[in-house]
Amino acid sequence: MIGMAGSIAGNIAGIVVSVLFIGLVLGASELLSRRGVSSEGTRKVVHIALGGWWIIAMLFFDSPLWAAALPLAFVFVNGYAYRQAKLSFMAREEHDTPGTVYYAVSLTVLSLFSFGIDAPYVGALGVFSMAFGDGFAAVIGKRFGVRKLPVVRDKSLVGSATMLGVSFAACAAVLGAAGVSLALPIAALLAVAATVIEAFSTDGLDNLWVPLGVSALYVVLFLPAAPYAPVLLGMLLSGAVVMASLRLGLLTVSGGMGALVVGALAFAIGGWPLWLLLMWFFGSSNIASRIMAKRTGKAAKKAHETRTLKQVLANSVPFLACAVAYVATGDSRFLIVSAAALAASTADTWASEIGVFSRKPPINILTGTRMQRGLSGGVSPLGLGATAIGSTTSAFLAMLLFHAFGYAVPTGPDAFFFIIACGILGSLVDSVLGSLLQAKYRGPAEGEQTLGRPWDGRTEGSSELVEKLPREGGAGYALVSGYAWVTNDAVNFLSGAIVVALGLIVLVGSGG
Repeated sequence: MIGMAGSIAGNIAGIVVSVLFIGLVLGASELLSRRGVSSEGTRKVVHIALGGWWIIAMLFFDSPLWAAALPLAFVFVNGYAYRQAKLSFMAREEHDTPGTVYYAVSLTVLSLFSFGIDAPYVGALGVFSMAFGDGFAAVIGKRFGVRKLPVVRDKSLVGSATMLGVSFAACAAVLGAAGVSLALPIAALLAVAATVIEAFSTDGLDNLWVPLGVSALYVVLFLPAAPYAPVLLGMLLSGAVVMASLRLGLLTVSGGMGALVVGALAFAIGGWPLWLLLMWFFGSSNIASRIMAKRTGKAAKKAHETRTLKQVLANSVPFLACAVAYVATGDSRFLIVSAAALAASTADTWASEIGVFSRKPPINILTGTRMQRGLSGGVSPLGLGATAIGSTTSAFLAMLLFHAFGYAVPTGPDAFFFIIACGILGSLVDSVLGSLLQAKYRGPAEGEQTLGRPWDGRTEGSSELVEKLPREGGAGYALVSGYAWVTNDAVNFLSGAIVVALGLIVLVGSGG
């Protein structure tokens, strides 16, 4: 009881000291702001100084919950301040981002993880690389960084060199204090990783990617037996894809966060096979989008649509549910159905991205009449061919990967053709649901075409149908078909769920 009381007293003392320290840092920044220091300068003072909080955490806290309590509180505090434009001395001069929120999130996650495995120095690697490396890189790079990096034009050579040097020094000091052998080469590796991550990060996400990436990389390479190491490896792999996608404008920030979580879970549950299948869906879909972007007209506009969190989840939840069922039951048939769900998503996306180039307008899958290009519910010979190719390639890749990595899945042609059939079926179900249920609106101008009249492909003098209302509002748009709550994301989710349900029924009924 005495030890417990002492432990509680130490943790409470840690909270008190932490609050005093944070208050001192914020107070100093506010004072600097009033004396004419720019908001960017005061923001970096806070950014760098708060890295020292981790030292307080290591000295006082003995559990992950105590260590994470204050950073978690500041997730909400910083979120409110960002939304309400409070704490002006913490705002960027240009392109303000929720970087302060990401900062608190990274501290929270690293506190829970590193204190949870009783290795606070692991969190210090990421925190110090972010606070000191990124902080001084921004200050020095802004002051002296005339020459830009050749690939990432919004980063300076001097800033990245500073990031590399300071991160190396910080990691070397942490590893040396922790008694880790080969501290210098490990620190050099982590510093390079931190510099690359910082260079490719956008929208203030370096406050999240750098600390989590550096600490996760250390665990994966040098503490592989640590808890959650497979999740961290999946996070690193998916994070690289997400960073590139954000740079290319393929994902929104929220969509990137969702893709990161989905990718990490896919790898943790299904290893390389499920993760690579997921990347095949995402990558091949975007290859098709890039091909379409080279064309002109309305089809090109659709190709540049950035994928959101809802779109990521709509295509991911059905296959993840099957993957979780595989973990819970150990029944490898769930892996086959999970692959089939991804095949359906891939086939449908290929049909949408490639089918739009059909020479003739598509026909409604239910009525057989010509309809407007780009609307859900339409099919064409080119689109159906793309469906078959997308499904077949997914099935081939799934069987190859499952066997290459030693997964005991059903063998023979039955599983292969089962995945192909599910993929094609999923795409067709998506079209049926899109025709029956998905909302379609007509713009303010009174048009000539209607859903009941064959579409002749003309747009001049008429108002085209749309499936998404303009961001500024739907004034003047009338719902002419489907239900307002049924979006393309809802259709994608429903078609994936139907494929999973039918696939399970077939496998259970056939006895596997």
